[in-house]
Amino acid sequence: MKESQIVTEFFCIRCSSDTPHSIIYFNDSISHIHCENCGRSLDLKVDVKYELYKEIKNRLSTKPSRIIKEYKGNRSYFLKKIPRRMFKKPFRLYKEAKEVKYFIGKYVK
Repeated sequence: MKESQIVTEFFCIRCSSDTPHSIIYFNDSISHIHCENCGRSLDLKVDVKYELYKEIKNRLSTKPSRIIKEYKGNRSYFLKKIPRRMFKKPFRLYKEAKEVKYFIGKYVK
């Protein structure tokens, strides 16, 4: 899950001209638009649970092919890094769970 922000110019109805707008994306969906000139903002509802479902489904379905590709690419490096990766995985899962909890708290109201 990721949240990103870009600034671009759109036509603002209140300002009656092209003004810079800040757009916040949650994964690939727009969640917030804010006019930098007049301060008008628009919040769009994002289904966080569906976005999380899509991301997990995609990661699980592509994992076998990613592992095979990595194994075929450099077997010795792959086998050398397996113990380290297995040790670090619980910490990465914990960090990711905290991130998911943050986004659920932010977007689910």
